[in-house]
Amino acid sequence: MYSRILVPHDGSSFAEQVLPHAVEIAKRFEAEIHLLEVIEPPNPAVFSSDLEGGAGAPMAIEAIDEAQEELRKQGRERLQSLANSLGEQGIKTVWTVMDGEPSHAIVAYSAKNGIDMIAMASHGRTGLIRAIIGSVTDAVLRNSGHPVLVIKATE
Repeated sequence: MYSRILVPHDGSSFAEQVLPHAVEIAKRFEAEIHLLEVIEPPNPAVFSSDLEGGAGAPMAIEAIDEAQEELRKQGRERLQSLANSLGEQGIKTVWTVMDGEPSHAIVAYSAKNGIDMIAMASHGRTGLIRAIIGSVTDAVLRNSGHPVLVIKATE
């Protein structure tokens, strides 16, 4: 029934709470786990005063690029470590770090890689904060076309 399970992972304790559930399902169905970390592009508005011109602009852009590359490096190290741990449990694991808006990247990855189920955490935000920052989980639920296992993460 499930041969490929996608587990979006951002290094947070919330994302860690999904893994035991995904592992149990993967073992039961002899499925492979796909770990995906999405590095969001920086919000240009945050840096707009630095980028309006002058000699500081190239330095600010370089600093942003360096910070993004450091996030990618940390993601690769984190996912490789998780993949090694899952491999020791006999679970075939594939991992990828990519840039983009998280919900779009998760949906695109799942379509491209024949994912049968997505397992992810929800922070459980409601009301105004959810309206302001949105919900990656909600967007994946609405747009993926795949079963989505949602684990309400606890602090």
